[in-house]
Amino acid sequence: MKLRSLLLALFSFLPAALFAADSAKNCGCACCKGKEVCCCHADEEKSAPVADAAPAPQLHPLKGLVVEVLADKSALVVKHEEVPGVMHAMTMMFRVEAETLARVKKGDAITAQMGRDAEKKWILRDVKVVAP
Repeated sequence: MKLRSLLLALFSFLPAALFAADSAKNCGCACCKGKEVCCCHADEEKSAPVADAAPAPQLHPLKGLVVEVLADKSALVVKHEEVPGVMHAMTMMFRVEAETLARVKKGDAITAQMGRDAEKKWILRDVKVVAP
């Protein structure tokens, strides 16, 4: 009987202990060592994160000229101006969404937001034709 009481007490305490450990997680990195709560997770929401969600790419404004449309690669080749603090002016390929491929043509002057996707490939978002 005592064993049963002990097991019941243990199992009723266990979920609370596990929840407390999860809410005070510490990743153990150099900046978090010795802290009760991990500073890397301080701004996370209390709800569980979505495991499949990719982080939003850091985007930078871009101005350029479409040199080629590569529909088979879902990409544009763009001769762009310097992106300060990111890269020099050059001609390079960017992945784009299907909607962009359908409306952008070779020779179009564009503005866009440049970044990298989850695969570290260069992408363009919010592509706008400013002059055909």
